[in-house]
Amino acid sequence: MSIAQFHLAFPVRDLEAARAFYVGILGCTLGRETWNHIDLNMFGHHVVAHLGAAEPRASPSEFDGHEVPVPHFGLNLDRATWEQLAERLKSSRCNFREYPHTRMAGQVGEHDTLFVYDPSGNALEFKSFRDPSHVFTIDPAHTAPVPAPDSEQVLRPRIEAVIHRTRGSVEEALLASGFVDSIGAIELVTALQADLGIALDLQLSDVATVTTLVAAVGAAVRGTSRETAVA
Repeated sequence: MSIAQFHLAFPVRDLEAARAFYVGILGCTLGRETWNHIDLNMFGHHVVAHLGAAEPRASPSEFDGHEVPVPHFGLNLDRATWEQLAERLKSSRCNFREYPHTRMAGQVGEHDTLFVYDPSGNALEFKSFRDPSHVFTIDPAHTAPVPAPDSEQVLRPRIEAVIHRTRGSVEEALLASGFVDSIGAIELVTALQADLGIALDLQLSDVATVTTLVAAVGAAVRGTSRETAVA
């Protein structure tokens, strides 16, 4: 039988932590393993976690207005499988880079995506295209503008990722529901500053909901951009 399988070998700091993430959270199954590597069946593809001393180093790049870590790897999945994976990750304490969301809405190539880091800092992206035949399709009439860095569609998945990281899940009503208290709000803002690399002078009312938080952070990003342009 002739098959085509993607193969990738990548470094991890801790094999047991890698096993817990890739098998316990992503749902991969184990293949062969030795003292320094484990084979993983990732949705039918062959990936191998190798014990290594080097720290993964990702550089920021850009896609559709979003800052994305490069290198990263992952898979394009069918809708049901992607949704199941997204829910598994949401219910875990994984380290999202970008919370599940839609990109290129209304365009050729529209897809749902998510970014997550494994315990060793390797970045993974999982996508599901609305029309799988559009994965490589070029739209000659493409005129949609690239989303701005301060737009909701760019900021919201990053902010929701930080909320998940600090609180363990994401709810729209942050303060009114008691999901975040005043101390939790300070922790959340501190984590957002570290993740986005900007100073945030926010009021408690700005953290009332995810929507108000996105708007307040967007205003801060615009202010930072103006200051940089003047300087």
